[in-house]
Amino acid sequence: MTRIKEVAEEAGVSLSTVSRVINRPNLVKSETKEKVYDAMKAVEYEPPKKEASSKSYIIGLAIPDINIDFVGELIRRIEQELDATQYDLLLFNMKRKREISRYFRENAAFRKKVDAMIIFSSTLDDECVDFFRSMKIPIVLLQSRCSREKSISTNNYLGAFDAVQFLIDRGYKKIAFIGWNPEDDHISDRFNGYKNAIEKAGFVFKSEMTSFASLSIKGGYEATEKLFERCSPDAIFYATDTMAYGGYRYFGEKKIRIPDDLGLVGFDDFEMASVMGLTTMKQFIQVKVNMAVSYLLDRLSGNIKMPLKEEICVTPRIVKRGSTK
Repeated sequence: MTRIKEVAEEAGVSLSTVSRVINRPNLVKSETKEKVYDAMKAVEYEPPKKEASSKSYIIGLAIPDINIDFVGELIRRIEQELDATQYDLLLFNMKRKREISRYFRENAAFRKKVDAMIIFSSTLDDECVDFFRSMKIPIVLLQSRCSREKSISTNNYLGAFDAVQFLIDRGYKKIAFIGWNPEDDHISDRFNGYKNAIEKAGFVFKSEMTSFASLSIKGGYEATEKLFERCSPDAIFYATDTMAYGGYRYFGEKKIRIPDDLGLVGFDDFEMASVMGLTTMKQFIQVKVNMAVSYLLDRLSGNIKMPLKEEICVTPRIVKRGSTK
């Protein structure tokens, strides 16, 4: 790896670009390839001869809905982890279909392109696990759980409970909830965490203090607007930062001052949350991505021979910013 770094520095390109030139030059522009080849000569680096291999040097990322704001940040962080390796990322947009094994059965060409898979926010049944094992494709789950494969998820219930408790501890008494599809497992756990924190503090849960819309900035605006048509909270727990951004737009239009008139807590800690000064629950996205990628690389290198039946559940932590007292 040290010699490859020398080549990258000499050529003025990234490690992943050098890796592509060595392993898959057809994906690299001619001008860039020439730079890398010249740099190899300059530092007297000769790539090791490749043995015949069935590897594609691709790690797939299967996502049920590419329109979720979380996706862009997830892709960027995974690519950062892969940057110093010879692997590239290939995105599979499941178009809201969560039957992963069926998708790959019906699209045989796709499954031949990947050496391993990160499966995001989807449920794997036994049939699906058996399918990937029969294809000898190592997998890891992100933001979902599976008893037969390594999975890395979020403790959505406790994260939501702690968010609401944080608001209660700061004197807020009329705390509302805004989220998306109530049937989604993630939102269901966050809603239950909110409700139980409210009741444990001795407050009466009121359904009119909750509002749901699409998981989007627009949905956050609409849910906030509907909420204020029927109640006047002194704080809102947004089940995702994305919807909180829509709330900020509504508050700006209505001249509602944050945090003087209303306290806000989000969930995720996307980069934009720090720009907007949103107090939120940090999901530790980078930590999860690091664990997922490291595990797959160990599986592919043979350091880990068999699938680990390991469920890791990460508890979010509050990041206090200017949207709360």
